[in-house]
Amino acid sequence: MKKYWRHAALAIQETIAYRVSYLVNMSSTVITYLVIFLIWAAVYSGRESVGGYVWAEMKTYLIVSLFMSALVSGSSEYRISRQIRSGNIAVELLRPVDYQKASLAITLGNSLSEGVLVSLACLLFAIFSGKGVSPPDALAWVGFLAAVIIAFATKFLLIYVFGLFCFWTTSMMGISWLRKSVTDFFSGALIPLGLFPLWLRNVADYMPFRSIVWVPASAFTGRLAGADLARTLATGFVWVVALWFLGKLVWSRAMFRVTIQGG
Repeated sequence: MKKYWRHAALAIQETIAYRVSYLVNMSSTVITYLVIFLIWAAVYSGRESVGGYVWAEMKTYLIVSLFMSALVSGSSEYRISRQIRSGNIAVELLRPVDYQKASLAITLGNSLSEGVLVSLACLLFAIFSGKGVSPPDALAWVGFLAAVIIAFATKFLLIYVFGLFCFWTTSMMGISWLRKSVTDFFSGALIPLGLFPLWLRNVADYMPFRSIVWVPASAFTGRLAGADLARTLATGFVWVVALWFLGKLVWSRAMFRVTIQGG
């Protein structure tokens, strides 16, 4: 495990070294959510609730959504794409490490270093937006933390699998936009899944995306609790295992498509 922890430590150092780039990307995410926040504030103008969500709960939901969306950035997608296009993927193939586990370690390192600024941004949102809601007891906090771990794993694996498609396309832009748009919509990052039409909500329930935002946000606000939360977390864990092996499968197929461009 030491070699993977070393990958995580190097990722933290890289984030600190290129902090200007990270600050720009983080600022873009915060501004995007500020716009979404203001839109929802306008929707709630003169209303006590929308779709069963009172404004205090919706504010909290949006803050947690910001935290979960920014915690795992799309840097993994672009890192894999750069390695493929530059030919540096050949070096990765020679390393005595599992590429998927190494990518997970790097993403974890990035998230740990980026999490400080993400938490600060969420805290500022919470202070300036006024009173919200929070988990009522220690058990609810445990459920929320478990949801965060599953959300991290789910988003990493989705980014990883989509990133490997660059072996076939050698371009990441379109794939990244597709992944981000689908993830933002079906994770509940833009609109809580509870406000979806029933048929669309049923579709979202069969997808892994809801574990990224809707589940941790609902666990934090108390909308998901007890047995319902336990079942949802169990389903999310099954998706994590399935996506992990899907990543292994796509990687094995990608090895037959390796084309070194430069390097």
